Amino acid sequence: MTLWSDQKVTIFGLGRSGLAAARYLRGKGAEIFVSDSAPEEKVAESTRKELSDLGARCEFGSHSQEAIDFADLFVVSPGIAPHTDAIQRARKTGNDVISDIELAWRETDTPIIAITGTNGKSTTTALTSHLLEAAGKRAPVCGNIGVPILSLLDQKIDFLVAEISSFQLEYCPTFAPEISVWLNLTPDHVDWHKGLENYINAKRRLFKNQHFNQYAVLNMDDDIVATTPTTAEIFPFSQDSELDGYVQGAYLSDGFICCRRRMSDDVILPAAELPIKGKHNLENALAAVACARLAGADINAIKSGLKSFKGLEHRLEYVDTIDGVAFYNDSKATNTVSAIKALESFPNEQVVLIAGGKDKGTSLTEFVHVVRKRASAVILIGEATARFESELRDGGVQNIYPVATLEAAIKLGCQLKQGPVLLSPACASFDMFKDYEDRGRVFKDIVRAKLKEVAPQA
Repeated sequence: MTLWSDQKVTIFGLGRSGLAAARYLRGKGAEIFVSDSAPEEKVAESTRKELSDLGARCEFGSHSQEAIDFADLFVVSPGIAPHTDAIQRARKTGNDVISDIELAWRETDTPIIAITGTNGKSTTTALTSHLLEAAGKRAPVCGNIGVPILSLLDQKIDFLVAEISSFQLEYCPTFAPEISVWLNLTPDHVDWHKGLENYINAKRRLFKNQHFNQYAVLNMDDDIVATTPTTAEIFPFSQDSELDGYVQGAYLSDGFICCRRRMSDDVILPAAELPIKGKHNLENALAAVACARLAGADINAIKSGLKSFKGLEHRLEYVDTIDGVAFYNDSKATNTVSAIKALESFPNEQVVLIAGGKDKGTSLTEFVHVVRKRASAVILIGEATARFESELRDGGVQNIYPVATLEAAIKLGCQLKQGPVLLSPACASFDMFKDYEDRGRVFKDIVRAKLKEVAPQA
């Protein structure tokens, strides 16, 4: 561990992780310089006051050369891309440029379970924590899921269960968690990483520094994930095979979730009994089972935990039923792959899909194909409407309804009565909402307000 009283640290970015880093490092005695590109008036007054109370030097509106020259170490908040001018200047100093995840790993002896993937990270992280808690272990969630990992280092904990983004991994040069998990890989954040290969390499960095006595939990159904180089012991998981030839792993057999450990196979429970819908959530559950088993949870605790897990907000979340029409909030589906998985979670009925938002510009070919099979109608909102409508019509989708607002989309979904209404946008939210959480909560508020309108008066 570092003797922080001798260190000067510049923190780039004032999100949750940046503020947590400022608190942690100042508490250890480091001098800190907080540099945020947002104008000062956009930073909450309470945050500015806290930084002042901490004795932090601060600048707003840009990343100056003074912030670069100040530091022995740079801590970068997720989202600041490595090709930006400030990061390039920081790296030229020869000092470490790291994420809060890397910093926490260097500072703690608590084992870290690190979970990454294009989709499913948050659900798998929450479920892994839930399974370990069911087994009597203290294993809080942290990382990209919203709880800064540095805020937990002073607690007595058995495991830190961390959701890790590719943005964070970009700044993790020596990170080697006890258990690393890669769920899946589809093109995403390609602009930020300047190419798909860089995105893949960022994900693979999670396994690069692991040792032979650590574990790599890998999805054998994903070719890129399955071929990840690592010296760690591989613990595979698969929906498509029973992992014949592997001495351990989590897999599906005749509709049952199973786990093989030390040459012993255990049947845990029927996949149909999982409270969370969809094939993608079965993938998440298998990965979480693998983590829990490696962390010492027994089969009965895992079974109990799987059956009691209720899922996360904004992820195929049932909201309510209005006049026979069920509404589901899947606002977290900010890309087409997530929306496809949501559509495939309704195998026995067609849905009315609400999609659109800020367009990420990715291919819609597979999305259009699945929508044509799985959706009775599509209601489009936001900036992506024109491109989505054009490609959906070219792909043979018939019932497409562009509307101006989310409220209008919900009202139309009630009127169509063509199946459950699913908000699964396949787009970012920033054209109309603060973030996907804001979008999801607005959706739920509108649905519940509509329910009150049609409810019989007492």
